[in-house]
Amino acid sequence: MTTASAEVLPTWDLSDLYAGVDDPKIDSDMDDVRTRAHDFEEKYKGTIEIDGLSASHLATALGDYEALFTAEYKPQAFATLIYSTDTGDAARGALLQKTREFGSEIAAHLVFFDLEIGRIPETTYDAIIGAGELAPYRHYLDHERRAAVHNLTEPEEKILVETANARGRAFARLATEVNSRTVFRIELDGETREKSQSEILSLLHNPDREIRRKAAESVTGGLSENAHVCTYIYNTLLHEKDVLDRLRSYPSPEDSRHLGNELAGEIVDAVSDACARNYGIVADYYRLKGRLLGLDDLTHYDRYAPIPGEDTAEIPFERAKSVVVESFAEFSPRMVEMAGPFFEKRWIDAALTEGKRGGAYCAGVTPKHHPYVFLNYTHQPRDVMTLAHELGHGIHDVLASDNHLLDYHPVLPMAETASTFAEMLVFDRLRQELTSDRERLALVCSKTEDTFATVFRQIAMYRFEQQAHRARREEGELPTERFNELWQQNLQEMFGDSLKLGDDHACWWLYIPHIVDTPFYVYAYAFGELLVLALYARYQEEGDSFVDRYFELLSAGGSRSPSELVERMGFDISDPNFWQGGCNLIAERVRQAVELAESTGLS
Repeated sequence: MTTASAEVLPTWDLSDLYAGVDDPKIDSDMDDVRTRAHDFEEKYKGTIEIDGLSASHLATALGDYEALFTAEYKPQAFATLIYSTDTGDAARGALLQKTREFGSEIAAHLVFFDLEIGRIPETTYDAIIGAGELAPYRHYLDHERRAAVHNLTEPEEKILVETANARGRAFARLATEVNSRTVFRIELDGETREKSQSEILSLLHNPDREIRRKAAESVTGGLSENAHVCTYIYNTLLHEKDVLDRLRSYPSPEDSRHLGNELAGEIVDAVSDACARNYGIVADYYRLKGRLLGLDDLTHYDRYAPIPGEDTAEIPFERAKSVVVESFAEFSPRMVEMAGPFFEKRWIDAALTEGKRGGAYCAGVTPKHHPYVFLNYTHQPRDVMTLAHELGHGIHDVLASDNHLLDYHPVLPMAETASTFAEMLVFDRLRQELTSDRERLALVCSKTEDTFATVFRQIAMYRFEQQAHRARREEGELPTERFNELWQQNLQEMFGDSLKLGDDHACWWLYIPHIVDTPFYVYAYAFGELLVLALYARYQEEGDSFVDRYFELLSAGGSRSPSELVERMGFDISDPNFWQGGCNLIAERVRQAVELAESTGLS
C-alpha cells in the first residue's frame, strides 16, 4: 500500500503554447511580433495625440494594440511557466531571459502609444470618448490618462524599458533562483535529510513540537546562508524604486501600487488601520491555542501546530480534488464546469520537483489562452485550501475572458476575491460534514489561522515593507540586521504578548517572494479576504439569488475599479466601518473557537 506522498502528482501540459524550450515556433512567433510592432509604430506614431483624432482611428489602433500584445504574451508566458518548474535548468533560464529581452524590445516600439493617449487634448478626448466604438476601452483609456501625470518623455521611457532586464527584473530573478536552490537540512529519525523550501515549511505544521523546532532551525539556517546576497538584492530593488518614484513624481513608495490597483491611498490606509486596530483578535486566539496545546509559552514554530483532535493524515491529491469540486458544486454547477478542464486537460502543476520555485500561483495569460495553476502539493490539509484558492483565480480568469486583453486582468485586490471565496466554499462544506465539536474546533482553528495569515499577517508585512522602503531612503543601504529588526517589530506587534517570536525568526522575511517581485502586493490579500467575508455573509443571506451577481462581479475582470465593482454588490469600501465589519466577523470566528473548546473540555 502506498502513502499519499508517494502518489504521482499532476504536471501541466504546456503544449497549447509550445512543444518545449527548443520549439522553433517560439522564434518564428517572436519574429512575427517584431514585424507587427515595427509596423504598428510606423502606422500610428504621431496620429493619436492630435486635435483631429477620430474615435474610429483610436478604436482601430486599440484593437491592433491588443492583438499585438496577445501575440507577444504567448512566448513570455510559456517561458515563465516552464522556468517555474525548474529554476535550475540553464535552458529554461536562458529562454526566460530571451523572452524578457524580446518583451523589452517590443515595448520600446510601443512606448509612444500610452504616452500619446495621455497627451490627447482634453477637448478632443471629451468629444470622442462617448462614441460607441470606444465604449469597450473607456475604462482603460480613462486610467491611462489618470496615470499620464507620472509619464516621462519618450526617450526616457525607452531607456527604462530597454534596461529593465539589467536592473530590478534581473535582481528579482536572482532572488528567485537563490531561494529555489537553497537546500534545507534537518535531522529526522537519526538521519540528516535535505528538503526543499516547500517541504521544510510544511513541517511547521507537524504535531511533534521537536520536529517543528528543528524545522524552524533549518529554515533559519538555510535562509541565513544566503542572507548577504538576498539583503543586497533587496537593498538594490528598494533603491531602484526610490529612483523611479522620484523620476515619476510619486510622493510615497506605495503610490504607484495604489494607482495600479485603482485604489485611493485613503482606502488602503483604512484597511491597514482597521487590521492593526484589531490585532487583539490574533492575541486572543493564540492565548486560546496555548491552552489547547498545553503550552505556557508559545513560540513562532507553534503557530501552525495542529490542535488536539485535528486530523493530520496525509491527503491524496485526488481526495483534495474531490473536496474542492464537491464544494464548488454546492455553490453552482457552472463553477464545476469551469474547474473541470484544469484537472482533465492538465492545466495544473502540483508536483514536488527539484529546482521548482516555492509557493503557488495562477497564471492568466490572455483571454485567448486558458489559465494555468501552479502549486507545491505536500499532502497537508492546508494544501486543499491552496488548491481551492488557485482554482478560484483560474475560474475568475475564465469568467473574465470575455473582456478584451487591456481589461482582462482584475487589479490585485479584486484578483484575490474569487480565490478567497473558493476557500470559503471548501471550509463551509467541510464544516457541514463534521459531527463532533472536537472536529469542528480543529477545523475552525485551522481556518482562523489561515484567515490570520491572509489578513493580519499580510498587513504586518505591508507595514514592514512601508518601513523598509522609507528606512532605505533615509538611512542608505541597510544591513540584514536592520531588516530583521523591522520584520520582528511588525510581526510581534500582531501577536502581542500571546506568542514570542524567537530571534531565529528575524530573518524569515528573506523567503517572502512578493516583497521582491511585486512591492506592496500583500495588502491585496487582506482587502480580498475582508471583502469576501462580507460577500459570503451576503451569500448565506440570499442563497441562489446571489450566485449570478457573484459571477457578474468576476466576469467584469479589470473593466471597472474596485470601488465600482463592490458598489454593485451593495458595499462602500471607502467607509472604514466596512473594514471593521470584516474584522468583527473574524472575531466572531475566534469566539466560536472559544465556545467549542469549552464544550469539549479542552480549554
